[in-house]
Amino acid sequence: MKLNLSTKRGLAAVAIASTAVLGLSACTSAGTTPASSTSSAGLESGFGARAENRDAYFITYYNPASDAFWAQILAGAEDAAKLGNLSLTHQTADADPATMVTLVQTAIATKPAVIFMPFNEGEAWVDVACQAHDAGITVVSYNVPAPESAGDCVSGFVGQDFYEVGGIVGQALLDSGKVGTGDKVLITAEEPDQPYALQRGGGAFDVLEEAGIGVLPQEQWLRVGGDDAGALDALTSWLVANPDVKAVIPVGGTPHRNLPAALEAAGLSDVTIIGFDTAPQIVQGLKDDVILATADQQGYVQGFQSTMQGVLSMDFGFSPANINSGGLGLIDKDTVENIEAPDLQGVRW
Repeated sequence: MKLNLSTKRGLAAVAIASTAVLGLSACTSAGTTPASSTSSAGLESGFGARAENRDAYFITYYNPASDAFWAQILAGAEDAAKLGNLSLTHQTADADPATMVTLVQTAIATKPAVIFMPFNEGEAWVDVACQAHDAGITVVSYNVPAPESAGDCVSGFVGQDFYEVGGIVGQALLDSGKVGTGDKVLITAEEPDQPYALQRGGGAFDVLEEAGIGVLPQEQWLRVGGDDAGALDALTSWLVANPDVKAVIPVGGTPHRNLPAALEAAGLSDVTIIGFDTAPQIVQGLKDDVILATADQQGYVQGFQSTMQGVLSMDFGFSPANINSGGLGLIDKDTVENIEAPDLQGVRW
């Protein structure tokens, strides 16, 4: 029986916004990319100059200071903000759902032109997004899309089709010959019940389950959280208790970048890893043949294109569109050199 996921074909997401908020400084990280102060800022067409209000918030769920993938997203947003002459304020919820709501509400009070945000918690953030829309603020989603219930409150989305890419990852594991009928395969994520994990994991699960692989069901997917130290401990403990596992599919960057160290700590060398996102540890794992392949959802594209859509909306009135951030081809040992250049760190890995 295939995994029953009502949203398994949803797309994924990441967002932008921030303002230094009194009382939240202990749990958030803020920075502002100022708009040009020159009167000639922008192009003759009006791009980067036509709208008077050029304030924008880019809100991230995970902290770019400690998460390489979210740092790529923020880098794209900041580059686009400079090109579009935005005064972009970034703030992070640091993986706390309630903080995300507070950050968006505080941003609304400053009356920016646009708020960029992901929807990791789905329905839980629809109300605050609609509060922004009702206040006349454009909301653009990235990385994880807004639920359908958000309706017109959210304009456009930039991210990957998680279910589709999950299927690609599952098929690549099958094609590798590293797993066979009945072999135990673990799916792990920061938060296995969030939309991105359900969709990515669902795509991989369906492919493997149909082929007769012993992929563990959703209720047994391992939660590791967004903290590296906690993820390493959780992964190591699980591997020590399950030395018969043949493959692990990390559907988030945190478990993926910590798995090579966890396997070493558990004394296992014959477990195949194939997952999502890029980070220095993942690049090294690919080069060392510890990781079979990774799906790159191209975070920089998500930050850049979502922010650019905000500029086009405020200056020209263009409606933000849904954009697939790509990354349908997996990165492996033979192709990792295409992204590992030192000057691409922070943009590609």
